[in-house]
Amino acid sequence: MICALLVDPDDSIDFPGNEAEVLGRPLAAYPLLAAKGSEHARRLYAQTSSDPVRRIAVQLGAIIIDPPRHPEDGPRPTETARVLSGYRQIVDDLKAEKGELELLVLLFANTGAVNTALIDTGVQTLLDDPALDSAATVSPYDRWNPRRAFRESPDGRLIPYAECLPEAGTPWFPDWGAAVLRPRVLDALKPDSAELSWLGEKILPLKQAGGGPVDYSWQVPKMEYWLKKQGVRDSPRPEPKPKLAPAPKPDRR
Repeated sequence: MICALLVDPDDSIDFPGNEAEVLGRPLAAYPLLAAKGSEHARRLYAQTSSDPVRRIAVQLGAIIIDPPRHPEDGPRPTETARVLSGYRQIVDDLKAEKGELELLVLLFANTGAVNTALIDTGVQTLLDDPALDSAATVSPYDRWNPRRAFRESPDGRLIPYAECLPEAGTPWFPDWGAAVLRPRVLDALKPDSAELSWLGEKILPLKQAGGGPVDYSWQVPKMEYWLKKQGVRDSPRPEPKPKLAPAPKPDRR
C-alpha cells in the first residue's frame, strides 16, 4: 500500500501550532488535499499534537498519530526523528492488517506548495524505476546559490562559506512540498540522522518554482500567490454554519 504522512514540525516562527490560514483555509489543508487527490495514495496519516492541524486532518479523512515523545525541558525531536517515528507507526499499523508499505508520500503541515500531479509523477516514476531512492519537490533559487554564500570569521569579517565551489548550474533546493520515499531508505535511518537523509542518494527532482514552508507572516502572501497560480480560489469566511434541524412540533391530536 502507498500511504501519505503529513508531519507537523510545529516550529514555524509566527505560527505556533501551525495555525496559519491561507486563502481562508488552514495551511495544512493544502498538502492533505494534494495527497487526497492522488491516484496512488490509499491512506492519509497526520502526525501532530496541534489542534488546528488535527481538526483539518480529521475533516479530510486522515488518521491521527502521535509525534515522538520528548521531555518538556529537553530538546525538541528533530525533523528526521518525526519522520522516522511516523513511518514506523504506519508500518506497524499495516502489519497488524497483514499489509505492507510500498512507498511513503511525505508532506509537511507548514507548506501548501505541492499539487497532486507532482505527487503522482513521483510515485509513478519510483514504481517504474526500482533503482531510485526517492523523489522530492525542488525549487530553483539562483540568488541563493551556495557560491554566493558567506560566513562570519572569528574576527567578525565575512569570508566565503565554502571555498572553491565549482560552477554547477542552477541550484535546486528541496522546498518541503512533498517527497516520495522508499521504505528501504527509511529503515536505515536513525533519529539523529541528518535532515533530508530520508531522500537517500538517487533522487528524482520534481521541479516547480516558488515552493517553501511558511515560517513568517510575510510569507503568507507568497503562498497565496503560489496557490492562486495553481487555480486555487479563496474560501469564504466566515464559513457557513450548518443549520439546526427544526424542533419537533407538539402532538395536537
